[in-house]
Amino acid sequence: MDRLHEAVPVGDFSIARVAQRLNTTTAHVIYLLSRHPVDWSPPRFRRTQHTASRIGQWRTWYEHDHLSLQDIADCEGTSLASVRLAFLKNDVRISPPGTFACRRRQE
Repeated sequence: MDRLHEAVPVGDFSIARVAQRLNTTTAHVIYLLSRHPVDWSPPRFRRTQHTASRIGQWRTWYEHDHLSLQDIADCEGTSLASVRLAFLKNDVRISPPGTFACRRRQE
């Protein structure tokens, strides 16, 4: 279903164009979308949802693995401000800068 979701652009789109991209019929695309809905939310909302789902992991990296906020942002491909705001909204106590030695998470 990844192909289906990749074929559906963000914003307005045409079922016929999606069918053409997938080399199938419009009826088949409508059927597929009824079985595998696409997130129609704007990109900003999807990023917010992603942040909400990752806060537990970020907290572990910060409190137990002693990663810096910047290291977490780099690992997640997000901004330092996003990590800081997520921590503040989720009552994660932020230590003063320089408290932890920077240690990048090993992939």
